[in-house]
Amino acid sequence: MKRALWLFSGFGGRLVLPALAVALAIAALWWILLDRLHREERLLDLTANEKTAVVARLVEEHAVSTFRRVDDLLLDLIANTERNRSMRLDTRRAFEEGLVVGVRVYDASGMLTMGGGRATFQGVVTDRDEFRIARDSAPRGLVIGIPYASSEVQDLLIPVSRRLENTDGTFAGIAVADIPVESFARYYRVLGLPPDGVATLLRSDGVIIARNAGFSAAAAGRGMTSSELWQAIRQHPVGHMRMASPVDGIERITAFRSAPDYPIIAIVGESVETVFGPWRDNARLYIGWAVATTVVILLFVIAFILELQWRRHTDRALRVRNRALAWSNDGIMIADATQPGMPIVYVNPALEHLLGASTSALMGSGALTALERATNDRVALQPLRDAIVVGRDARVELTRPNPSGEAPRCLELSASPVRDHDNRLVSLIATVRDISEHKRAQAALADARREADRANVAKSKFLAAASHDLRQPVQSLLLLMEVLSTRVTDGMSRNVLGTMERALGALKMLLDGLLDVSRLEAGAVVPEVEVFPLSEVMERVAANSRPVAVQKGLILHIVPCSTHVRSDPMLLGRILQNLVENALRYTDRGRILIGCRRRGETLRIEVWDTGIGIPADQQEDIFQEFVQVGNASRNRDQGLGLGLAVVRRLSVMLGHEVTVRSTPGEGSVFSVEVPVAARWAMKAVPAPHSARPAFATTVLVIEDDPIVREGLRAMLAEWGYIVLAAESCAEALDLANRGPTPDLIVADYRLRDGRTGTEAIREVRLALGRILPGILVTGDTAPARAQEAEAGNFRVMHKPVIAADLRRAVAEALEPLLRDRQTVA
Repeated sequence: MKRALWLFSGFGGRLVLPALAVALAIAALWWILLDRLHREERLLDLTANEKTAVVARLVEEHAVSTFRRVDDLLLDLIANTERNRSMRLDTRRAFEEGLVVGVRVYDASGMLTMGGGRATFQGVVTDRDEFRIARDSAPRGLVIGIPYASSEVQDLLIPVSRRLENTDGTFAGIAVADIPVESFARYYRVLGLPPDGVATLLRSDGVIIARNAGFSAAAAGRGMTSSELWQAIRQHPVGHMRMASPVDGIERITAFRSAPDYPIIAIVGESVETVFGPWRDNARLYIGWAVATTVVILLFVIAFILELQWRRHTDRALRVRNRALAWSNDGIMIADATQPGMPIVYVNPALEHLLGASTSALMGSGALTALERATNDRVALQPLRDAIVVGRDARVELTRPNPSGEAPRCLELSASPVRDHDNRLVSLIATVRDISEHKRAQAALADARREADRANVAKSKFLAAASHDLRQPVQSLLLLMEVLSTRVTDGMSRNVLGTMERALGALKMLLDGLLDVSRLEAGAVVPEVEVFPLSEVMERVAANSRPVAVQKGLILHIVPCSTHVRSDPMLLGRILQNLVENALRYTDRGRILIGCRRRGETLRIEVWDTGIGIPADQQEDIFQEFVQVGNASRNRDQGLGLGLAVVRRLSVMLGHEVTVRSTPGEGSVFSVEVPVAARWAMKAVPAPHSARPAFATTVLVIEDDPIVREGLRAMLAEWGYIVLAAESCAEALDLANRGPTPDLIVADYRLRDGRTGTEAIREVRLALGRILPGILVTGDTAPARAQEAEAGNFRVMHKPVIAADLRRAVAEALEPLLRDRQTVA
């Protein structure tokens, strides 16, 4: 009772409101933390559900497309069988692409009457599912059997069959096509699933027929009808759930889809640990931080209350003064300025320690005399003497030798003269502080800043050198997509190909942005300033941007400009292209205007838009990497936040000032100022290259990556060139010596055994005794590559290289040779 009365009366009553405030602060902290963790968990779950649903749709579409093509093959086979007509299977596209490896036809007794392709099945067909179902239930559509191991190479095959009927509708046998399970598993491996993610294809009765991992002959035909997932599939054809896999026991977030036209079910799962593992680690960290913060706050509050309660029983004014003076880490000295020599009247223990003198030795001696004796530096105290004379504060730094032989101490002396009402000097209050650690910290900070600068330069150089490894897989995909685009004709595959092209375009955009920044930081971009008409650059920018404007329903207007400017046309075009793309990205309606204004010897190029605008406090931040306005969700359709960063770096490199004016909700104006120049002779425009070479031309490809090598070979062959493909310098020399003699060398920079493409081009030239044109394709953006190309008289192209640019480069490199051949002819 007494304790409660104390809390609400006098001193205790004043603590109630602060205690409530602390309690509310702790409660708010925990509520915010738990709410955030809950929202993050829901977002991760929703994202995983959406991702698995999208991948499940891709798996279903791929399976439907595959079985539809096989069904067409079976129907043709049945029709030819009924008419006793032969059928060439090796010309069918399903065989050429490896979708079907063999076909078989059985009569009503199960005897094999016709076979084509590989001899895959040697057993008794009457025991197989596909034969029993066709014989007993007379299905009207496709029948998918249980996978079996091929008798030749033991790879898993899926038998797909159709029923043969007599004219009276009785059972006459079956026609079977064998599909490799690997054709499904290979597709599932490129879907971007994590290592423990799974893509599975079921029959409509729950039997597994394909899986991206852990699927073997022993697991073929295994059913899932006893699992929770199967019950959910029976109730809803499309959906998702979280469950432990009946195959490997891993808990996954699973999406499933039942195909409406074929008896198949697509299932895609992503491990719960993969989705929520990092989030759980962060949650533990956040909760630990919140617990520590709560404990610290409570300890602080308890300590505060105890301190106040203890001070309540003392003489506060005297106690606070004495403890502040005695316990201070700074030395405090008070001298009487009314006495000759200004004797010291008070020192605290810290001053004794800092000056290395006892209280008895300091008391009564003059303040300046004591400081001189301790520091042995009369000159350093001169500013203090001057300040005392005029009656103003002073601050000086002193160095005191350390008796232990260590580094001398650095002391900071702050002195304040005290005057009375008549402006007479009555005392001097001085504080002495040991700033040795501060000085060392400043020196360490300077060293750290220099080290950080060196690390930043090293990072830029490393990223430029490592770009080869980043660009290599993207280059492979670009080449294979170019070859594949000329061969895919059916609509479903074109849709899948279009999706892959958009995904690859997003990846290339990210790599180009990152590596452009790295090249600029590493100094790999050197401007080539010349005089040129600005209209060429503006027309090129308009041609590149107008399709996007039309797609978004925007008006893109270019004001003609015939002025000649002095700059690098490629880099200036990149600046304007990035500004126009930025305007298109953040403008949903209205128009975009590109025009020029001349002011003396400067031409201001302006890009106007009616977009969302930029707040004033963010107009400088947008030129930093990965900074975007109005894209908090990081939607990749709105870019990556690298375009304006590249603009800023290029403008600084060229000396062109870039400014921005904007009003939120109304639009923005970006301006680039370039110097005006007199008209100059126009450069000759090279003649367009023919679609295919006029003469037989041989290209030697040197690439150690098999995927990129095959992509280059297929693409060059598609363009009409004879291609020699080598994976090493030694193999390239062997091919060049055996013939046909190459007319051009296309080489990767980094080859096997520590060799380089530069060395390979040089050695092939030496072996053939003539200077062949060369193209070095590399992901390394270091300036040394350009220097090597200039010294070796060949061209450098940085990965990823799009097909059109490579085709143009090959044609330009071969143009002198073709011109000579035409002259001879």
